[in-house]
Amino acid sequence: MIEADRRTVIGGAALGMMAIPTVAGLASWRWKHGDGRVLLHDDTLSAGRRFAAAGQGYGHTAIKLEGDRVRLARDVLDRRPAMIAGVTRHADQLLIEDVAREAGYRRVALLQGRERTCMAQDCRSGWQALGRMVRSAGYDWVEALAAFTAAQADNIGPLLPQSAHAAPDIGLVLGWVLAPKG
Repeated sequence: MIEADRRTVIGGAALGMMAIPTVAGLASWRWKHGDGRVLLHDDTLSAGRRFAAAGQGYGHTAIKLEGDRVRLARDVLDRRPAMIAGVTRHADQLLIEDVAREAGYRRVALLQGRERTCMAQDCRSGWQALGRMVRSAGYDWVEALAAFTAAQADNIGPLLPQSAHAAPDIGLVLGWVLAPKG
């Protein structure tokens, strides 16, 4: 039998009260920001190509990073998507995030992949489900990110088995998600 004192009960109630706005806010988030999603990828990375292929499997064409990154980021941000996700090297992630910040976006998730696994994640409050999904996917973390970003909520089925024969990238590969503030 679980024993509960007044402090535990009040603490649990307070935690439950904090969760209500998060759950209730999902519908208003979609109403306010829409359902537009943009996928960006570095085609020189195996992980980037896997991300693009997985996004394509959910009906979204990932935009290849080429040319002027600042101009590309501004063109994407002019569409005011509800979510922008990418798989890139660190320098591109920093540059795109900086341009997005000026446009009223913030990073809500940063995923660090090395070799055959997602090593770490940094997800803002309300985005931890993405972190858990990606961590549990192991080497398929890129496909999990694409599924989370590109699939409709009721269509996140089995991950595409792209990674089975793909060679790992050398060095750090970042997966990231940007969303409008507020």
